[in-house]
Amino acid sequence: MRTRQLLACTLLAALPGVATSAPPLEAELVGAFFETEQVDVAVSGSVVVGVTSTSVQGGKSADSLLLLHAAGDPQVCLTMLSRDGVYYSRNTFRLPDAGAGQAVRLPYRSNLRDRLGNYDAADLAIRANAGSCELSTNLYYVLGSASDQAPGAIRVFVNSFGATDVFYRSEAQGLEGACTPIAEGRRTSFDYWCDIPRPSGGERVDVGIERERYGREMPTVTLTLVLLPQD
Repeated sequence: MRTRQLLACTLLAALPGVATSAPPLEAELVGAFFETEQVDVAVSGSVVVGVTSTSVQGGKSADSLLLLHAAGDPQVCLTMLSRDGVYYSRNTFRLPDAGAGQAVRLPYRSNLRDRLGNYDAADLAIRANAGSCELSTNLYYVLGSASDQAPGAIRVFVNSFGATDVFYRSEAQGLEGACTPIAEGRRTSFDYWCDIPRPSGGERVDVGIERERYGREMPTVTLTLVLLPQD
């Protein structure tokens, strides 16, 4: 047990803005762990498929994910969806009662760890929403990893639903730019990502994902992001 605590302290020391005197708190899985692999599947769903720090390394980071415990809903819904639609998981975690303002690790105990590790950062969308998986909210935790040297920029994975151009915009932060289309490989569940510079100061930021199809506007999706601390 002492060896595990020392290892957790060492990993957390790499996360700026989080005290190194104690390991992060740990969320509690609600119900049975759920994940699935289906080779032939058509995936449909939300526009925003994943929200992480750019330093999260896909499936390799699955068992070291961290979020900032924000005051509010005591539960979080963590989903993982591969770009090809083969791998999907959806699990609710209960956050510690007294952990507001602290880093919390989400214990992701996959039974498919080896195959999950083969999905790199461009192939696996990871998303954590406030609330249980039975709810739908626009509050997203920007996930980092306990092994990160820095949280990095914000990466939002997008299912464009046929858009020819995708943009991000945050008027309050003065941020806007074009998102990057994914041109190669199977794009069943997402086909763009948006790398958004992390705004300085503040714990939360509102961002709009705007889509156009041959110049015609599609509905904008607005999300509130809870940021990990940094130096």
